Amino acid sequence: MSTDKNPLKKQRKTTKPFEGVWFLFKVCWRYDKWYLFLLLAGEVLSYVTTVLTLLIPGRIIDAMFPQPMAAGTSQTIPLVDRLIDRIAPMQDAVSNPQRALLFLAALVVITLITGLLQTLISNRLSVEKSIVYKKFQLDLSRKIMTVRYERTETAEFLDLKARAEQFITTGGAGFGATLDTAFGLIGNMVLLVKYALVLWGILKDFPLILLIVVLTSMTIVLNYILSKKNIEINIEKSMQDRRAGYFSLLTQHFKFGKEIRGNGCDEWVNGRYEKQLNLLQRFYEKLARYGIKFGILMLLVMLVQKGVTYWYLIRRSLGFGISAGNFSICLNAAEAFSGGLKSVVGGIASINQYNKYYEAFKEYYALSDIDNAVTADTVKMPDIESEMVIRFNDVTFKYPGTDYEALSHVSCEIDRGDIVSIVGDNGAGKSTFIKLLLRLYEPTSGTITINGVDASKIDRREYAKYFACVFQDFQLLSFSLKDNISLGEHETDPNGEAKIDEAIAFAGLTEKVESLEKGKDTMIYREFDDNGYTPSGGEGQRLALARAIYRDSEILILDEPTAALDPNIEYELNQRIRSRLHGKKTIINVSHRLHSVRFSNKIFVFRAGKLIESGTHETLFTRPTVYRQMFERQASDYVDMSSLE
Repeated sequence: MSTDKNPLKKQRKTTKPFEGVWFLFKVCWRYDKWYLFLLLAGEVLSYVTTVLTLLIPGRIIDAMFPQPMAAGTSQTIPLVDRLIDRIAPMQDAVSNPQRALLFLAALVVITLITGLLQTLISNRLSVEKSIVYKKFQLDLSRKIMTVRYERTETAEFLDLKARAEQFITTGGAGFGATLDTAFGLIGNMVLLVKYALVLWGILKDFPLILLIVVLTSMTIVLNYILSKKNIEINIEKSMQDRRAGYFSLLTQHFKFGKEIRGNGCDEWVNGRYEKQLNLLQRFYEKLARYGIKFGILMLLVMLVQKGVTYWYLIRRSLGFGISAGNFSICLNAAEAFSGGLKSVVGGIASINQYNKYYEAFKEYYALSDIDNAVTADTVKMPDIESEMVIRFNDVTFKYPGTDYEALSHVSCEIDRGDIVSIVGDNGAGKSTFIKLLLRLYEPTSGTITINGVDASKIDRREYAKYFACVFQDFQLLSFSLKDNISLGEHETDPNGEAKIDEAIAFAGLTEKVESLEKGKDTMIYREFDDNGYTPSGGEGQRLALARAIYRDSEILILDEPTAALDPNIEYELNQRIRSRLHGKKTIINVSHRLHSVRFSNKIFVFRAGKLIESGTHETLFTRPTVYRQMFERQASDYVDMSSLE
């Protein structure tokens, strides 16, 4: 019995700082450690390149325009300085073009080597990231495909999915961008220390650093507010993106093409699509307004910061005789320190703000574990090959978030080998009954038992093996015809091909399949193959039946299995089902065509979510029942037609 329709609300907790990054780190460590090593190598290489390109240009300037340094000393570049000092020693106040050329050559060589390494690492990173993403997506799809079906139908689930995808794609920046930011954060923090040491080594004081910190902090605060606003807007926008995505699918997918073109409603659909896109446009305009407003403020602060930096360095250079090379190094180090500080604080803020996306993702990712938790009272499926009794015990079902009883206090019994027909008006609860039996839904109250065992305590995967179903709204996949029938099981079954042929024959499709150029290997639909086969409604329904026959399960459920078939084929299939499967399978048939239900040994009549009548055709027809009324009304059309002949 389902006692808590939304257990997630009880589990929602504020995420810890960097929890989302830690999750991504563990994912990458589990799927592809090389990705993490390459990220680290990239940051080390970036550090080396940045430091050398900061210091070497100053060496070149000092070699060409030397002057005694009254204050401060230049930062050393151990290997480079030692090598060049041996070839062309530094001479005070004497221009040394050879020394300058050697430093220039060193800069070119280092830039070339690091550039090549960065290119290799960058391209390899994209490959390793794709490996992580592939494995992560497969893991996620496995988990989500085991989420309770009733949950997946709700708007709450679909909106949660849209928000969770913002974490997976980092708000459009791509998978793993948050982890990239975290590694970049570490690199920037190390560089920040290096910039401070460079400035201290030359200037021997901290006023410039303090000025930069104060002015940069103002930019950081503005950027933090802007980022927070953007994420809040994007979270709200994600739900509207989902709706826009539906309209995009509606206008472009061939499955909707007949309805739209046949009913001439393309302008109406496009009108609705335009309204949705206009709604999305408001979010983009809102983002742009915030971007302009805060962008101008940050620009003004940046100009003040640059002015103060230049003023301070010029003043120090004139008053304390800082060399031209060291002036250049200090200027670049000051700019880099400011940028690095913004990157560090901005990175921390960005990672924490993306925790809002991670909160949604954590809920989304946990759904499968919640819905499939193996508890102490989880039991195995009872043996039903020799004896089986399925009982609905006062079962009621309400859709999540509603008070409407789609099924109300239903009690009935199905025995092994029964042919059960379920009839009733549209919306009477027939399909809900089937979904409860299949455990796509769980009862709101009451229990469903199999041989006395509560079905809700049986492992879902094990339970599902005993059922084969032809759904009223069956779906064919854009795979080969045989894949659609076996759902891949023939690949590991030595008798798989023969079983496929038998299922095709049972469904009366042998002649049709043989007429196709590629036979069973023909692709269904033309999405991936221009020579694909698009079944008619009746052919599609028979393929769905062939799929259920191939599955060869103990219980066969047929939900309007012949609704799209012509009378001759419907008659042949009904005869085949009764003659070949009666006594071997338990058959549950949902139908509006009452002539096919008279051979059932049990008939359940539903109305307004309640089981109002049950019995055989004979017992229900001998008294004034709803079933008799429905049967006579349907039969009267044929009686009237025959009387006119």
